[in-house]
Amino acid sequence: MVRTHNRSAFTLVELLVVIAIIGILVGLLLPAVQAAREAARRMQCSNNLKQIGLAFHSYESAYRSFPGAYYVHQPAPPYNVQSGVLGLLPFMEQTPLYSQYDYRFTPSTTYGGAIGAMNVTVISTVVPTFVCPSSPSDATSRIYTCTIPAGGLLPGMPATIWRAAPSDYTVTTGIRSTFANVAYSGNPGGSRGGALSAVTFQAPAANKISNITDGTSNTFLMGERTGGDKIYAGTRQITVPAVLAATNGGGWGDPLLGENWLAGAVRGAIGHPIPEGGCAINCTNFRGQGFHGFHTGGAQFVMADGSVQFNSESVDAFTFAARITREKGEVASAVDN
Repeated sequence: MVRTHNRSAFTLVELLVVIAIIGILVGLLLPAVQAAREAARRMQCSNNLKQIGLAFHSYESAYRSFPGAYYVHQPAPPYNVQSGVLGLLPFMEQTPLYSQYDYRFTPSTTYGGAIGAMNVTVISTVVPTFVCPSSPSDATSRIYTCTIPAGGLLPGMPATIWRAAPSDYTVTTGIRSTFANVAYSGNPGGSRGGALSAVTFQAPAANKISNITDGTSNTFLMGERTGGDKIYAGTRQITVPAVLAATNGGGWGDPLLGENWLAGAVRGAIGHPIPEGGCAINCTNFRGQGFHGFHTGGAQFVMADGSVQFNSESVDAFTFAARITREKGEVASAVDN
C-alpha cells in the first residue's frame, strides 16, 4: 500500500485575506506611530523652550534685565544692529561660539571687513536648541541668505548681506494694526508693547522684570515661528518675493528676529500677500503676521517666568493680545496645555 501525505498550503484566496488583514493592521498602527513620534518631537520642542527660558533668567540674574529684542546704535553712525538672542549663548552652553562674536559690527559680508564676516560665520552656525524637530527639513538646509539694500536697516547704513542659521522661536515684541484692532474691539486699549523691546547700546537694560506688571506667568517672551526663508500659509509653503523671504527674520542671530510686532492674518488665506486679520497661530510664519509651528492644534511659548505653555490656534485675539502685552492689566482666560 502506498501512503499519501496531504500537504497543507495556503490557497490564493487565503493568502489574499492574510495580506488584507496585515494591510488593515498597518493602517491602524501607522497613525499611532506617527502620533507617538510627534509627541516626542513636541516634547523636545518644549524642552528647547525651557532651556531658552532658563537662559533668559540667567541673563537677567547677571545683568538685571532681559536682553533687548534687538540692539541698535543711536545716533548713527556707527551703523550697528544686533540680535538680542546673541546674549543668551553663554547661558546655553555656547560660550565658545559666543566668544568668536564681535559686537562692534553688524554681521555682514559687505560691511565691517573681517569682523563683519566672522560674525556671519557665527550666526550661520546651527544651534540645536533653536530648532524644533517638528519643522520640515533639517536645520542645515534652512540656513539662508539675507540681503538688505543700502539704508534698509538704518538710514545711511551700507548694503548688508549675511547668512543665518534658523530659529524656530521668535520674540513677541508687541501687537499692532489689524490684530490690535480686532483684539481691542469692545475691550480696553492702551499700551501694546511686549516683554522684550528694542534697545540701544547706550541704554541696554530697558527690559526689566519689574516692567512686566501683568505678571511673568501671563506674558510671553518667545513663541514658535518656523524659521528660515521658507514662508507658509498653514502647512503649505508659498512663494513670496525673494527680498521678503530673505528678510523674514528667521535666524537666531538675525537682527530682524527681534522686530516682530503682530498684525495677524486671515485663517485659510493662501498665496501672497496674506491679508491681516485676527488669526495669530498657525496661519502664517510671515514676520509680523503670525506665530507658526507644525504641532497639531497650536504652538508653544516660553513665558517670562520661564515656564512653557501650549496655546491653541483657535485662541481669541483679545486673550492672545493679553499674553503678548506686558502692562495692560487684561484678565485673560486660562491657557491651553
